[in-house]
Amino acid sequence: MTIDGNVLEIELDMSLDDVVALHEFIKNRLQYIESIEIVGANDQFVSSSLFSLLFSIKKSKPSLMIPLIDAPAEITEFGRVHWDVS
Repeated sequence: MTIDGNVLEIELDMSLDDVVALHEFIKNRLQYIESIEIVGANDQFVSSSLFSLLFSIKKSKPSLMIPLIDAPAEITEFGRVHWDVS
């Protein structure tokens, strides 16, 4: 995750801990961010939590450009999280 002016660049292969860190990073900076771009490999989500966070951010600030949400994605693989509830 890097910020270049008003553009936040992230990768799809973020772990759940990375997504939590991204949420904390964005909370106080959302008003300054104009776009969230995907860099690196665009074909594999490690966790759906990143998509959920991006969708929530887009609902909070509809003017924010998030190409992954604004345009059809060509994602071929999604990661899995296995929860142990025993």
